[in-house]
This record gives sequence, C-alpha cells and structure tokens, in this order.
Amino acid sequence: MPRSRSPRRRPETRNRRPQAPRNLGALRLLLLTVPIVIVAGLAYTAMRSPWLTVQDVRVSGAQTLDTASLAELSGLQGQSMLRLDVDQARSRLLEVPQVGAVSVHRSWPNTVTLRITERIAVAIWTVGGVDYAVDASGVVLGPGAPAGPAPRIVEPDSGRVMSPGDRVHPDAIALAQRIFEESPRFLGESIDQLEYNPAIGVTAVFQSGLRVTFGDERAYDYKVAVLAKLLDQATAAGRPPHQVDLRFGTRVTYD
Repeated sequence: MPRSRSPRRRPETRNRRPQAPRNLGALRLLLLTVPIVIVAGLAYTAMRSPWLTVQDVRVSGAQTLDTASLAELSGLQGQSMLRLDVDQARSRLLEVPQVGAVSVHRSWPNTVTLRITERIAVAIWTVGGVDYAVDASGVVLGPGAPAGPAPRIVEPDSGRVMSPGDRVHPDAIALAQRIFEESPRFLGESIDQLEYNPAIGVTAVFQSGLRVTFGDERAYDYKVAVLAKLLDQATAAGRPPHQVDLRFGTRVTYD
C-alpha cells in the first residue's frame, strides 16, 4: 500500500491558547506592592524630616498674656506638621482662664500660628472685700478690675475665695451692666454699686442711697417704667422711697 494511503492517521493539530507564565500573579502583586512601599517610605521620611517639623510657633491676638508662655504651653514645638495635634494644643490653651478661643494655622513647611482671643473683663465681682475681674459669661479672670467704667457687683456677707477660672452668674452680670449703663437716663442718677444674692437676685444701690431690687432681667422695661412713675409720684408727694422691690410684677412694695 502506498505510504500516502496508509491507514494510520496523523495526529491532528489543534489551536491551543498559550498558557500564561506561572509567575505572572507574583509579578502583578509585586507591581502593586512596590508603589505602596515607595509612598509609605516617602511619607515616613517626610514625617521624620526636619523640614516638616514645627520649628516656629507664633502667637497673635494676645493682649495681656505672655506669647512665649502660650507658645510653650501649646506643646506644638517639634511636632510633625503632618501629624499636628491641634485638638490637644487647643485644650491646653483653653485651660488658661483669660483665653476665650483658639485657632491653629499651619504655614508650610515648619511654622504654626496660634490666634488667641482673650476674654474681656466687663465687670467687677466683689467677694469678701476682694475685687475680681469677670467677663460677660461669668468667668473669673483674676483679682483686679477692668479698665474703664464697669459695674461693681457685691456678694454681701460672703466669705468665699475665688480663683481665676471660677464662674459667677452670667445673668446677674448682664442685668448689672444694663442697669449701670441705663440708670442715668431713666433715673437721672448713677449706680453706686450692685448687690447679688442667689435667693433674691440683683439689687441696685443708687448714689442717692435708694435701693431697688430688680431680681432678674425678666420684664426689665416694665420694671423700669413702674419705678420711674413711682419715684415721680412719691417725690411729688414729698415722700421719696428708700427701698423698692420690683420682683413681683404689679405687686410693687416700697418704703
């Protein structure tokens, strides 16, 4: 039989898909890992670099406080600019009674600015014969008095000792300020001092010796109108009062 007619079949040639190299998965993993490692290394280097470490802490806005002490208290010197603990720095500074607000600002590559808002003394709170400056929210700023005219609020018969950071009643301060500023207009005379008793509220002592108990700030305008009318009538009758109690609405008492 001719060879060309041999019954033996030649193996069929099939198209087979080429197999991927066995190490292709490892290569892909390597290609994904290398950039991550590089970025992590760069980040670590940046955090450790002296160029991105706080080298200058500046303080703005402080009026009475020492700026160098505030900068040191913040604890920011030497920290990484990328991992700046702003919350802790703010908490430390807000522990100073005179500090009302703090904001922290980065100036790249290595400077931080602390913007301080100091509390403003608006009144004198006197306890046990000692004067303390207080702000509008009732925070005790320390012994002494604010600059310029300010109401004096006295706690009679109180022997307590106050320290900076303690608090007094803010509503009493607001009412005292209002009476202090407006009394020359509605009474024609100024306040000598104001007294505060937790059970009674605020009592104004005028320069004439007249004592007027307002209590709190509720219905303030009504109280002022009643007081002005009462004083006009009593003065016209030749019997000016020495004490007036305005705490109970229409039930005004005086003698």
